[in-house]
Amino acid sequence: MHSYIDAIQQASVIFPTIAVVFSVPYLIYNYKKYGSIMSLRVWIIYSFILYLLCTYCLVILPLPSAEKAQSLHGYHMQLNPLNFIFDIIKHTHINFQDPKTFLTIFNNWAFLATIFNIFMTLPFGFYLRYYFRNNFKQVVVKSFLLSLFFELTQLSGLYFIYAGNYRLFDVDDLITNTLGGVLGFTLANLLAKFLPTREEIDLKSYDRSKKISFLRRLVALVFDAVGTVAFLLIIAPVILKFLRIYFSLLSTLISVLLYLTLSTVIFRGYTFGFFMTNLKVKMVNENASTSVFNKALHYFIRYAAFFLQFALVPAIPYFLIQILRFSDLIDDDATAALVIAHIISCFIYFLVLSIFIAIRKPLFYEKISKTELISTAKNHLDTKTEEEKVD
Repeated sequence: MHSYIDAIQQASVIFPTIAVVFSVPYLIYNYKKYGSIMSLRVWIIYSFILYLLCTYCLVILPLPSAEKAQSLHGYHMQLNPLNFIFDIIKHTHINFQDPKTFLTIFNNWAFLATIFNIFMTLPFGFYLRYYFRNNFKQVVVKSFLLSLFFELTQLSGLYFIYAGNYRLFDVDDLITNTLGGVLGFTLANLLAKFLPTREEIDLKSYDRSKKISFLRRLVALVFDAVGTVAFLLIIAPVILKFLRIYFSLLSTLISVLLYLTLSTVIFRGYTFGFFMTNLKVKMVNENASTSVFNKALHYFIRYAAFFLQFALVPAIPYFLIQILRFSDLIDDDATAALVIAHIISCFIYFLVLSIFIAIRKPLFYEKISKTELISTAKNHLDTKTEEEKVD
């Protein structure tokens, strides 16, 4: 039992790192498919990852030392199906005239190992049926393959890291693990009435995609920042060299504005960040007759105003404080107090900006440029329904 607890603790330590690495592609996938991040879906997926990690650690841990592993290579494969039944009978001493002796089965290591193997994959079958919508045959096959993966991991000495196997390959584990997946499948069917269906979760996600959240804007901004940096490092130097323009703060800012503006025009409202998060920028009164030049002008104003608010709001007060300081109009204590007040005011400003995003009010740069951000996430459930009607 102590070794099981240690394995779960190890999995809990490793899980945050895996969760962080997994989060970026998971955010991209959700915004591309659903246009939103739903807390229930996040809880289900991350709990599934944690479950698989715990199960894997239970299979491979504790790892023996190299010296001890040498003495464990004598493990042979157990290839007799249902041998666990004979092990349970052999190590259980039951007197049918004394009902109390039936309780001794709970001290039987063969019985406990069998129950453990069944319960180890029960959640796997539950997840497959409930969230991933697998049928009975798929659950059976995948549960068997998961168990086979675990057994081969043990048989190979942790993928040949060890010179030989340090745990037993047991065909009964394949049977009991597969049975556990089947029981999980059955449990999911029994609890289906009390849980939101996958279709309901998807539908709610599509509904939420119409409301553009702060996190969604932030993720789009991060991807646009990556695209912009790549542009400045790879393409901009070539263009500036061809035009015989030296790199400066002004030329860099103009290059970024032109890059974002032209990207939005060429890709019809999308930047790299907007494409990755199913967002699109358009003019408020845009119609079929709106010229490309008019669109480009409004997009340029949008991005210029965006950068100005993030650059000038923090920068101008800071430079004024420095001018007052170097002019000996304020001492060091007053400078420190003004800097702290400036930091607090910037924090409040961006907090108010976040609130405006949360309540879906037009932002400063959107009002000036007369542009708006819209969601382009499509409800695939409606598409499937229409296809079913056609069929």
